[in-house]
Amino acid sequence: MLLTACPDPGTDPNPNPNPGPGGDVTITVSGKVLTGDGQPIEGASILIPGNDRQAVALDSTGSFSIEGVTAPYDVIVVQRALRSATVYKGLSRRDLTLPLITDAEETDGSKATLEGTVTGGSTPYNDDVPTNVEFVSANGSAGTQVDPAGTYSTEVSWNGSSSITGSLFAIQLESSSPFLPPTGYLGYGRRDNVTLTAGTTSSAIDVAMNSVTSARLAGTITAPNGYEVAGIGVGLMPDQNTHLDLFRAFDTSSPFDYVVPEIAQSTLSMEVMAISGDLSAPENAAISILYKKGLTAGTSNAALVLQEASRPGQPADGATAVTRTTEFSWTAFTGGIHMVQFEEKEPAAGTSPYTVSVFTSGTQTTLPDLSTVDMGLPASTRFTWRVQGFAPVASMNALSDLSLSNPALGTTDFALGTSEERTFTTSAAP
Repeated sequence: MLLTACPDPGTDPNPNPNPGPGGDVTITVSGKVLTGDGQPIEGASILIPGNDRQAVALDSTGSFSIEGVTAPYDVIVVQRALRSATVYKGLSRRDLTLPLITDAEETDGSKATLEGTVTGGSTPYNDDVPTNVEFVSANGSAGTQVDPAGTYSTEVSWNGSSSITGSLFAIQLESSSPFLPPTGYLGYGRRDNVTLTAGTTSSAIDVAMNSVTSARLAGTITAPNGYEVAGIGVGLMPDQNTHLDLFRAFDTSSPFDYVVPEIAQSTLSMEVMAISGDLSAPENAAISILYKKGLTAGTSNAALVLQEASRPGQPADGATAVTRTTEFSWTAFTGGIHMVQFEEKEPAAGTSPYTVSVFTSGTQTTLPDLSTVDMGLPASTRFTWRVQGFAPVASMNALSDLSLSNPALGTTDFALGTSEERTFTTSAAP
């Protein structure tokens, strides 16, 4: 699944109490629907079912305002041109910022080139002491390795405004092999307030590295029964809005013991992925990922515990004659909410697959009735479905305060689970 910092998802930020008894109180629901990188959705409409309401188009900023809504309510966001709809169930707040996970084609966006020189650390800057530079902003990031002379050049892509501002980082590693974690760190530098403008080259964006000490980060990883740890990543977080990849560990055994940089006012993070099932066929595997944050250099007892992904219940794999009344069920993702995605398996040539995503705190749903938005369920059509879980998320109302595009950011540990894939075929009259 992209990110920006977010409030603590463990709280339920619902400033809007439910209506009084009898459901006779209505509210105006206003907000935005945004992509994972915070950009408005193009060509989309929104519907809150009830009172014979019709779908309305989102404006150019992704904003909407709908009156006369009784809570709790559902929201449907539709991209008809892409044959895609996302349903958010059981909301009650007045102010919404809804994340839209979409496989829509990427736009060209904006691009700029960033180049300069790195100084400090150990020279020459060769493969024995690789020196990496990375530009990081809320809208776009890019990185590269410094050449032996200490110069670099990298292209940054982003969507949205014509210019972006971020920070440039440089870090020099020491390693006995590119396939092993670093054995030490020789330099670190940071340059803030670097502005890039689309279509231009920003030159002489130099950064000086200072010496840095190394420390250890050690602990244990506990995967659910039947899961095998398949990947470990360690990152540096200079602040809660910035994440720099340090290395990937090919040895996924536990306990672990790594050498990490000790940098003032920075913390460390770990991303651990475990898989249950066929590693060579991801669609047949369940995946659990933990983003552990707030670790400090010198920690010797970090405990990373992954939780089991949701598992599909009913209908059985390969079910036929599925209709809108067929119940889909799954096990709960502890402490979180779920997104169930239904996707047409073999769309006609030149068309996007019919796709419906349902966000819910519950563990069951039916295929939504989208006939009012010209997206009736196709008949006699084969689909896949799977469940993703996000935690900790206290309720559907807290979804407004999450950014799902980059779970590595923020200060709260974050868990993501993805079930194995199942298939079904709709009936002749679904």
